Amino acid sequence: MERGFRKITTSRWEFSNDKFKKGEKNLLREIRRRKAWTNRQQPNNNGGQSQDANSNNKKDNITEEDQRSSSSTSSSSEYINLVDENKRLKMENGVLSSEVSLMKNKCKELMNIVTIFAKNPEKEEEKKPMLFGVRLEVKEEMERKRKRVELNEIASVFLSQLCK
Repeated sequence: MERGFRKITTSRWEFSNDKFKKGEKNLLREIRRRKAWTNRQQPNNNGGQSQDANSNNKKDNITEEDQRSSSSTSSSSEYINLVDENKRLKMENGVLSSEVSLMKNKCKELMNIVTIFAKNPEKEEEKKPMLFGVRLEVKEEMERKRKRVELNEIASVFLSQLCK
C-alpha cells in the first residue's frame, strides 16, 4: 500500500515523497527538500474538461520542474550552508590564533622573569650572614642554593616546552 506525503513547514520549506511507505526507512533517502512555491496554488478558471486537461499537464510540468528545482535548490542551500560554516570557522580560527599568540607572549614574559630571577642571586647574597666582612656559607644556605638551581632548570625546560 503506497501512501505519498507532502509537508510544508512554517519556514516555507516543502518536503515530499510520492513513494513513501510506512515502516520502510530505506525510502526516506528519496525525500527532496525545496522552497515551497506560492504561485502553484492559484486557481485556473477555464472550464470543466479543459481545466482537468490543463491540471494534468500542469502536474506533469510541475513534477519535472519540481525535480529540477529540488536538486538545484538543495545544491544551492547546501552551498550556502557550507559558505556560512566556512565563515564561522574562519572567525573561530582567527579567535584561536589570537589566543595562541597571546599565550605565547605571556609565556615569553614568564621566561624573561625566570631568567632574571635565575641571573640575580646577588640579592640573596646580601641576606647571607657575614663575619668580619666575609659571607658565611651555612649548610641550610647551600641546600637552598642547590634547590634554586634545580628549580631553575626544571622551570626552564618546562617553559621552553610550553613556548614552542
